Amino acid sequence: MINRILVPVDFSIGSAAALRYAEAMAVSVGAREVRAIHVFTPQTVSGDASLVAPVGELMDAREEAMHEFLRNIPCPTGIRRRSELVLGFPGDKIVEESAATDLVVLGATGDSDILEQVFGSIASSVAQRAKCPVLLVPSKAVFEDYRHILYASNSLSLSRRAVLKLMDFNELFRARIHFVHVNDDNSEHRREREKLFAPLFNNPDPEFAFEIVEVTAESVQKGLVDYLRANPVKLAVMVTQHRGFWERLFHHSSTKQMILHPEVPVLIFHLEE
Repeated sequence: MINRILVPVDFSIGSAAALRYAEAMAVSVGAREVRAIHVFTPQTVSGDASLVAPVGELMDAREEAMHEFLRNIPCPTGIRRRSELVLGFPGDKIVEESAATDLVVLGATGDSDILEQVFGSIASSVAQRAKCPVLLVPSKAVFEDYRHILYASNSLSLSRRAVLKLMDFNELFRARIHFVHVNDDNSEHRREREKLFAPLFNNPDPEFAFEIVEVTAESVQKGLVDYLRANPVKLAVMVTQHRGFWERLFHHSSTKQMILHPEVPVLIFHLEE
């Protein structure tokens, strides 16, 4: 169940798109509250500490900027929007705030389709460390009820708990799940996948539609992106059990950053180790 959604904003076009997306999603799932926060660190405003304006003045300026930002984004009927300024280091504060929410929605900061150029190092850090699921929303994404969801799996993210977690989330949408694995011709991994899907076959749910797809590509990133471009998927889900998964997937040697589809958000779940 998603009741409380947190949307960190930096007054950019990307964070405006994320707030619109989050509030439209809130209407769809019956969430009762969307909280927009702006986190800033006064000491970083100027390189010279003697030139930093008093905190009160900075707060007033940010308060006015927040008011103007929100004024241009109408809140849907039935959604309670809260807004707040928070002092601190953005990544750390967002992670801290995530402990009291059900979903963090982070928007893009630019037009590029490369993870850290799009979402920035703060979003990448939050996605790894948050205490709740994190939804990364590209600036071109517009929410509509999910009919097709891609589960991006590899040997580091396969587990029965991961599938059950995804099935629980999908209770909200009843979407068709595309379990996509980029083929590495590894028989041990294939046995792991058979165990992964056992709960689906052993406990069939007539309202839970899914398909299992193996694709061959030169990299996990390319295989997933090609599949997104060829299918009507509106959400990609990654369920991670080990923090090393993120490093392997997004920051490995020549494939340092994953190319994302410009309209498909990525939902990150962390399983407790």
